[in-house]
Amino acid sequence: MSEQRQKTVLITGGSGFAGRHLIAALTETGAEVHVLDRTRIAARGEAWLSTGIQTHLTDLTHPDGLRELIGRIRPDDIYHLAGRANVKHSWHGETETYTVNVIGAVNLLCAVRDTGLGSRILIVSSGEVYGNVPESEQPITETTQPRPRSPYAASKYCQEIAALQLAQTMKGKVVIARPFNHIGPGQRLGFVTADFAYQVARIEQGLQEPVIQVGNLDARRDFTDVRDTVSGYIHALEHGTPGDVINVCSSRTCRIRDFLDFFMGRSTAEISVKIDPDRFRPADVPILQGSHRYLTEISGWAPQRTIEDTLDEILQYWRSQTADGLASDS
Repeated sequence: MSEQRQKTVLITGGSGFAGRHLIAALTETGAEVHVLDRTRIAARGEAWLSTGIQTHLTDLTHPDGLRELIGRIRPDDIYHLAGRANVKHSWHGETETYTVNVIGAVNLLCAVRDTGLGSRILIVSSGEVYGNVPESEQPITETTQPRPRSPYAASKYCQEIAALQLAQTMKGKVVIARPFNHIGPGQRLGFVTADFAYQVARIEQGLQEPVIQVGNLDARRDFTDVRDTVSGYIHALEHGTPGDVINVCSSRTCRIRDFLDFFMGRSTAEISVKIDPDRFRPADVPILQGSHRYLTEISGWAPQRTIEDTLDEILQYWRSQTADGLASDS
């Protein structure tokens, strides 16, 4: 019996938070992993490059260079994670958000189509596309009508529509993943658990007055450990059918206030809380809870890590970063 050919995988946005965890998961399978990123690979440090992955500096908004790269790598599987991912920041950069998230995905899919490849492609969208769904209609399934409430969410929904249209002209399989909030060690600032843990760590080191700046503490969100999320991506691409839209989530919600209480309860310092109006979004969603029933039915996937263990790891990560003087560069 002949040996099975090594699978070639391309990850766009691979130096990002979820991308680095996806790289780790895929290299464990023995795949030949290629990472496409625009400018940040060198800036992220060299530790995560030691796995022998191959990196490519290519801008998704430049179709000619992208087409040449796809034709040279000829990936079996593509995980499209690249994009503008911060909901709050999208309100101040709508044009760039749409350009990167929509045009970037279109250029990638056209490059695959024009090269004549039959690649399997996972387009990573977002649970944010669902918008403000009545609590009586939650947990949210894939049949829920999207009602995006931010430029980021709208750009991801446009990305989905474009991807599913282009998929009709391609040889391979296109699957849409809608991840809900995912957290873990290594997430950059600008996301709630990272911001809370970072401030606690700085306070403990005497680098910040013992006051945590917070935004809306009453919002409830569906949070999953990032390592479970990228496992969900792999399962979705492996087991999804062409055109599938698949939620990747925990099917549980946590109140933002509970995260703050957790970190303060673990802190060695006495800390007070101050509301910062600048941390509120122009249009927020009170509750967002997904259902991962479909992904579980087709693949057997389910989250494996507890939220408490994940939060402990996040706090330890920022304590380490702060103690080593690295927090401002993360």
